[in-house]
Amino acid sequence: MKYYLGVDGGGTKTSFTLCDENLNVINEFTGPGCHYLQCGYEGLRAIMAEGLIEVTYGAYDIHGAINPEDIAFAFVGCAGYGDVATDTPLIGDAIRRGLQNLPLALGNDCENALAGALGDRPGINIIAGTGSVGCGKNERGDYVRCGGWHYALGGDEGSGYWISWRLIQEFQRQSDGRDVRTLLYDEVRRILDLDTDDAIVTRVVEEWKLDRTRIAGLAPMVSELAKAGDPHAQEILHDAAAQLAEFALAIYKRLGFDQASGSISDSAAKGDLAKDDSVSTYCSLPVPCSGTGGVFKMGEFITGPFSRILAANGMEYVEPLAEPDIGAVILAIKKSQ
Repeated sequence: MKYYLGVDGGGTKTSFTLCDENLNVINEFTGPGCHYLQCGYEGLRAIMAEGLIEVTYGAYDIHGAINPEDIAFAFVGCAGYGDVATDTPLIGDAIRRGLQNLPLALGNDCENALAGALGDRPGINIIAGTGSVGCGKNERGDYVRCGGWHYALGGDEGSGYWISWRLIQEFQRQSDGRDVRTLLYDEVRRILDLDTDDAIVTRVVEEWKLDRTRIAGLAPMVSELAKAGDPHAQEILHDAAAQLAEFALAIYKRLGFDQASGSISDSAAKGDLAKDDSVSTYCSLPVPCSGTGGVFKMGEFITGPFSRILAANGMEYVEPLAEPDIGAVILAIKKSQ
């Protein structure tokens, strides 16, 4: 029996999943976020080292205990990998040292999500958690990414962090009287325990130190406000969905799915679909686009407008088949061959 390790490293948490060659999960462990800009290279190494020990400690199957040296191959997809060319080798070195130089391949965490969401088949996946990024591959294996720009540069559109900043901005507008006060105003004051409106500056800037993860933690409040009927919360989520759909549209155009199989509109006009046997019929239908991460779990206020924009542009929203950590194991098995 061969064993494979998948590591899905995001800005909030890092999931270590140990599976056998049949994708049976043997053991799992969750550690802190491993974005190197947050934890540093030595912190990244330490997170990997702890995860390897924890995921193998106490791991057994019918053959007995499983040790790190029993792992045939690993795939590590982590946030920030590949974003800055000069940093990428340093990230790889830290990961390899932490994982005791296991045989492995490295990539960005969006690769894990894509492989898990679509079972490593052609299509697109958009990640919207603390941050946001999209990626896709076509039937020829061409791969592209979109988004994922640093939040300090205005990136992470549609993410939990982005949604939370829109919430804070709307609170400020309502405090000023630029917008009529709604339930949003009262809930922000209550949840953040503000004695005065301007205390939000002290809370977020001085006490929270503008911590990205903590700010992103306000996003579920927007979802609850939207469900309660707050129009501004609903608008924020609609705008987030539109931002995320823009990632999908850009990926769709860059990968040229329509060139390989004909878009739905083109096919209808021509009266047939692509008949090239070398092209998978999987992409003769609307291109599948999945969404992973906490933002997509907010429900209809995100998935509704997101789905409608996709449907108008030759794509179809599909629920993810598996979580990104399983996607990382799928890639470990594939890349070991």
